[in-house]
Amino acid sequence: MNSRLRLLDYFFLTRPVLFFPGWATLLIGFAAARGEHQLITQMRLGHLSPILFQPDLFLSIVTFTLAMGGSFVINQVYDVDTDTMNKKLFLLGEGFISIKNGFRFALFLLTLSMLLPLFFNVSLFLPVAAFNLVTGYLYNVRPFALKNKPVWGVVANMAMGWLAFAMGWLACADFASLISVSLPFLFFNTSLYFLTTLPDTRGDAGTGKITFPVKFGKEWTIAWCLFFFIIAFIISLWHKNEFIFVVSILTFPFMLRLYLQKSEAAALVAVKAGIALFSLAVCIKFPLLFILLTFIFFTARFYYKHRFNYNYPNFKGS
Repeated sequence: MNSRLRLLDYFFLTRPVLFFPGWATLLIGFAAARGEHQLITQMRLGHLSPILFQPDLFLSIVTFTLAMGGSFVINQVYDVDTDTMNKKLFLLGEGFISIKNGFRFALFLLTLSMLLPLFFNVSLFLPVAAFNLVTGYLYNVRPFALKNKPVWGVVANMAMGWLAFAMGWLACADFASLISVSLPFLFFNTSLYFLTTLPDTRGDAGTGKITFPVKFGKEWTIAWCLFFFIIAFIISLWHKNEFIFVVSILTFPFMLRLYLQKSEAAALVAVKAGIALFSLAVCIKFPLLFILLTFIFFTARFYYKHRFNYNYPNFKGS
């Protein structure tokens, strides 16, 4: 069994579970460009029709998946020491895949992601190129290494989330109104990003990485998360963005628990809940996404359990 599962090592090196928020953000960008992100109004009027397979949208998702996968592998190549200390992402750190082969695999994925838009939607080339530049290069490689800079790390992750939304938007619309409509999504995703930085604080500090919680501490990291969460909710009311309004209401109990407990466990549960609720809300418009997420979730659990005896992914606070 274990030897057969080795064939999946390169696939899981791309960290497919992290594709969930990226896919969801791209798809809601597509729906927003068509004015189909107003869930409450559409339900009330009986117009909540699902968006099924569309060739251009499918190719956009494939392109973005290649970009995410390549960038996530590059991140691991440059984070081997930190990931080893944090006891995670051990495919490279423990030699299951060599660093050289990991780097080559990443370059292959990134190159393919740049070529695909040239054949079906040239307007996607620039956001894909920008995503690869920020996520693959500027975020990881010195002298930039934005992931090691507390404020620039936040800015880079905001750019990543916004570019995902932009790719979905540009798959069916032009640039007009993109920035204004994207703001509630941008701030909601940014609030969750702050929480993703907390579990690695000790390992990051031990290897000299100055992330946001290493520099400013756990309480300030949680405070900024809650600030962006509240701003996202306020802007959703101002823009009448029913999607972020609904997702924020559903996520609120987890954020309230985080505010009261201010613990790492509460932070992990809040970020997992936020991502899951955001993704499930997107599945209302894109039911095929639910099938894909379910398949990858349980495939990942099977793979990590039988390959490494590791319980991942999960919804626990650890």
